[in-house]
Amino acid sequence: MREIKFRGKAKMSIEELDDLYLEHENGWVYGHLVMYGKTPYIVGDFIEVDSEYTVNEFWVPVYPESVGQFTNLTGKNGTEIYEKDIVKYKDYGEEHISKVIQDFRLGTGHYIKSPGIGFYSINERTIKALEIEVIG
Repeated sequence: MREIKFRGKAKMSIEELDDLYLEHENGWVYGHLVMYGKTPYIVGDFIEVDSEYTVNEFWVPVYPESVGQFTNLTGKNGTEIYEKDIVKYKDYGEEHISKVIQDFRLGTGHYIKSPGIGFYSINERTIKALEIEVIG
């Protein structure tokens, strides 16, 4: 079964995250996505669920433009690939840099811009063939 998870850059400072003992990677938090109005939150797993309320491990407001969903793929070094990641890859011996996108006009799945006109679909085969590596 496909793992559904998200990440986003916390609106809180690294010091605030540390003071609250919230797990993060340089201010990036990982978990489930919840929208409250127009504000996205990355939240932890449920601790308690009732017909009237829920309690999660944590709630962290994140910048909307930073939210990305896990693609269920890893780069050549084993780093998880998320939407909006910046990746480096080799095409015919030349290095290129692209952002990971999901565009339903191209079909289902995730893509990177090819050096010419068009896109490469990202999958295990293209990750290996193009040596795709997450760099940002």
